[in-house]
Amino acid sequence: MLRAAKRIVVLGILFFQPFASVNAAPDSAVCVVKDFQAGILDVLKNIETLDIQGRYNLVAPLTKKNMHLTLMAATASSPYWRDGSRSQKADLVNAFHRIGASSIATLFDEYDGEVFKIWRSRKTSGPTVLVDTKIGNPNDPDPTEVTYVTAKIQGRWWIIDVIVAGGISEVKVRKNEFSAVLQKGGLDELISVLNARADRLLSGKEKAVVGSK
Repeated sequence: MLRAAKRIVVLGILFFQPFASVNAAPDSAVCVVKDFQAGILDVLKNIETLDIQGRYNLVAPLTKKNMHLTLMAATASSPYWRDGSRSQKADLVNAFHRIGASSIATLFDEYDGEVFKIWRSRKTSGPTVLVDTKIGNPNDPDPTEVTYVTAKIQGRWWIIDVIVAGGISEVKVRKNEFSAVLQKGGLDELISVLNARADRLLSGKEKAVVGSK
């Protein structure tokens, strides 16, 4: 599982047991990260009894609850998002959600006792708080470092980006991937491509890989 974790660059993509070393108020940046991780851990622990659709059915509510999908989709599709209709924006958020959750579902292989540890949270000069985590087997001398970018929006905390290994931003990766599709056919084309890709993943015809659309 650790090998898979080091390849993952999608939607938070982290699925290990939380042992927080940072105290967290019930409504805090750390709390939203812990909630997401705890839910994904439940999926992992039952992975042998779940097919891809079953995993997706559990992962999708977790991403919707803890990640600000509208902001992430808007950022990844800018500047085209700005001129989109209300219907296009709603459809893109849904497609963005489907591709993220289905990618996570197909990346799971097994659970081998990996652990997830929050080791600090950091305020930035802007409105965001960074929650730094380390992931790996308890005996692993080189755990993977993952930072969640969080922000308080409309009265509650959300995950708005994930940075792997000190520099790989999930939203920036998606923005780069979406660029050519958007130039070809705008938001409608991107919605179609993402939904088709999600359908293939959920059918088992493909498996998510790093850098795929």
